[in-house]
Amino acid sequence: MLVRSKFQWNQSMLESTPVRDSGVHYNNDPRLFELFLDSNLNYSSGVFCADDETLDQAQINKMQGIAASLGIKEGQRILDVGCGWSGPAVYFAEHYGCHITGVNLSAAQRAYGLNRAAQHGVDGRVQIEVKNVLDLDYPAASFDSIMFLESIIHMPEKEAIFRSCHDLLRPGGKIFIQESHYDRASMRGRYLSDRGATEVDRSFGNTMDMVTGGEMLCLLESAELIPLALQDISMDYVRTLSLWLQNIDRHAEPMMELSRDAYLMLRRYLMIALNTYREGGTVCYQITASKR
Repeated sequence: MLVRSKFQWNQSMLESTPVRDSGVHYNNDPRLFELFLDSNLNYSSGVFCADDETLDQAQINKMQGIAASLGIKEGQRILDVGCGWSGPAVYFAEHYGCHITGVNLSAAQRAYGLNRAAQHGVDGRVQIEVKNVLDLDYPAASFDSIMFLESIIHMPEKEAIFRSCHDLLRPGGKIFIQESHYDRASMRGRYLSDRGATEVDRSFGNTMDMVTGGEMLCLLESAELIPLALQDISMDYVRTLSLWLQNIDRHAEPMMELSRDAYLMLRRYLMIALNTYREGGTVCYQITASKR
């Protein structure tokens, strides 16, 4: 039996959606994601503080940690680049009283996020736009913080994007990045030649533009953003991926009823990702930097 969703999804939401950069993956029926993600629809690693914590709690831990790293306060303006299903955006607006502007390339995700914001009573503090990150036309110093929650991997023009972020941040504003990286530069050739990496890139778009943690720090510095902290949460990602796969297996029947192709693609992708993290060739870092 299909999962019941308060959001009414239909194919017409995809008609104006640019898919070159994000791939077709994010334009699948959101009910698929409701079946294996946490209740806030975080499509990025959680952070586990205890052995018995649930996926929901791990994602709350992560969002609270981001808020602490950025110093999020009531009334601040936050830019969420690649905001996905807008679970973090809605959470920050609801629990911290800030104003969130989300940007992504999926009209389906925008509609879902706005609906979710309305359900939580924060639609006046959540704005979501469908636009390319290279086309951000907000006034200079518009935002107190900018975050990329596992979205910058899809963006080849990282240095240009960080320069734009520098302009959009107020003086002293911060940027937060959570992303997958090569564990070292020598892994790049091996990764690019791997068949699994090619399959993931075809589904997700531009995942072949991953960099090392050191390279990410250099890109930030080139944009005059000062690195403040780097934390390795790779083992948290192993556990997150494992729990996502458990949920997919538990809900295989309703997911296949929604889309057999999407179910098979998701399961295969998550197995490939879990394997790369277990082998240690891929790591996940949380990086915080600031504008002078």
